[in-house]
Amino acid sequence: MAIPTAVPQQQQQHIVEEIAFQKAAVARLKKDILGVDRNSRRRYIRDFREEFSRFQEVSSLDDLTVACYKADIVYIGDYHALPASQEFAARLLKDLASRSTEVILCLEMVCARSQRTLDRYMQGEIDEADFLKAIRYDLDWGYDWSSFRKLFEVARGHRLAVYGIDCEPRSGFRYIRRRDAHAAAHIAGIAARRPGARIVVVIGESHLAPDHLPRKVSDQLKRRGLEKRGVIVLQNLEEIYWQLAERGLEHVDVVSLGPDRFCHFNTSPIAKYEAYRQTIESWGEDNEGDESVDLTSTVYSMIDTILKFLGIDKYTHCVKREGRCLEFLVDIYPDVYSGLDAKDLKRFLRGHRFTPEEVEEVLSHVSERGSCYLPRVNAILIGRFTMLHAGEEASHFVNLALKREIYDAAPREMPQHDLFYNGVIEEALGFFGSKLIDPSRNHFFETEFYQYYRKDRETIERETPYRFEDFNAIINFILLHKRFEQGYEQYDDVPAEILEGIRAAPKRANILIHELGYFLGQQIYDAYRAGILDRGDISALYRRSFRESGSALRAYLDLAERVRPAAQGGPLAQPAP
Repeated sequence: MAIPTAVPQQQQQHIVEEIAFQKAAVARLKKDILGVDRNSRRRYIRDFREEFSRFQEVSSLDDLTVACYKADIVYIGDYHALPASQEFAARLLKDLASRSTEVILCLEMVCARSQRTLDRYMQGEIDEADFLKAIRYDLDWGYDWSSFRKLFEVARGHRLAVYGIDCEPRSGFRYIRRRDAHAAAHIAGIAARRPGARIVVVIGESHLAPDHLPRKVSDQLKRRGLEKRGVIVLQNLEEIYWQLAERGLEHVDVVSLGPDRFCHFNTSPIAKYEAYRQTIESWGEDNEGDESVDLTSTVYSMIDTILKFLGIDKYTHCVKREGRCLEFLVDIYPDVYSGLDAKDLKRFLRGHRFTPEEVEEVLSHVSERGSCYLPRVNAILIGRFTMLHAGEEASHFVNLALKREIYDAAPREMPQHDLFYNGVIEEALGFFGSKLIDPSRNHFFETEFYQYYRKDRETIERETPYRFEDFNAIINFILLHKRFEQGYEQYDDVPAEILEGIRAAPKRANILIHELGYFLGQQIYDAYRAGILDRGDISALYRRSFRESGSALRAYLDLAERVRPAAQGGPLAQPAP
């Protein structure tokens, strides 16, 4: 596939500017990580980075899957701290298992000495808690079990044989090459005993430099008179990501690194290293049986990232002034409450005098997106952590703090249409801020309304939470609204159907606000990348308050008109007449 390189000068300038911003954020994260993780400087790691420092061509997920299907051994590089890494490995494993006669899964996370325990777990003789305790999961591995569990679920669902291939000692790099040799012997032994099987190996990415584990497996096979074709599948390599981003290709999901070598992308370097920093912090926590992890530093890092982009110094930016500055931005960073279940959330909200209706609204928000920012109490509540949605809430804080509308500084008693478009712009900036954390995010690829556009009643009602009529009413509102935006000067009045949506009951109105806001947030980001908006424009939008009646609608229409030339393709990007 050809790699486009011709990019307009102004657009290229903004791309270079954004990449520099992203690299600076990653450098700050790496500095934090290197304070406790010296291993990244080891020769073993450097060999891996040097081997996979350039990509050959843009590829596709289909090409990757076909190459894996043709291979005898599929090596999947795992970034242990990133749940998205294990989720991709599980999806690829499931795809291969559904197309193959026999697939065997080999895992670094389980030591070979625990094979009997692993067999008992896979056969249902012991439960999950006993399995994790027996293999010393928390002590010897320590990464998020919920994401690694997905691999076992796929294996059990397809009745795959699963083998542990690692050995002690795991700490440090002194014995890492011996661990490679040990794993290679097990993999080659399995290949010899099960000659018709396709072997999938999920192991830390640095083990997959060709002279590391793959070379040792080949050597072991040759001693047995065997030769097997191997494919290496890596994920989210930082240097390759920057090379793609420089060409405006950060949305590419797969590239070829050479014959039988691929790299798959599902997150940005910022999200990748933030996940690692968060994991390291969780290891340092003395929770004494409390399974919750303090995510304050993670959220604050996201806030810092957004402020850095906007060019705002949290130490000198004044948010409260009475003749002199009384509070700087850094003084009002939000409280972060993580690991909250529904009972904890209710107790917290009732303690702050939220009405029963407001409590249910917040609970629904946390259930759907994992987190929620409450400006009334200046707190971010996290029930289920996801990088993207926590990034949205961090962006909401920045927006409302810069507008000086946290706590009760700005009354929300305003006409319905003002509340509606004020909410749309806030959602747009929330989405935009989350894309600063992970630029690969794309609204059109993740929203069910676009995924199920023009699907039949049975599909929509089976695979979405909406009735067919409600689903189409929401879609029709968005289509009509986009047409209205493109020629609103021609309208004497706002169309009745749009007014009906704006005045809808809170549940329906919130869905419409969310969808229009995400759509606009995607357009703002694309307009920045295209050179239509600059950082100053976006910073001014974060600071702008819409207390004057009608100002939010005017700002929305003016902004939608300005960013329209940068709109990406998608099922609703060019609404049907």
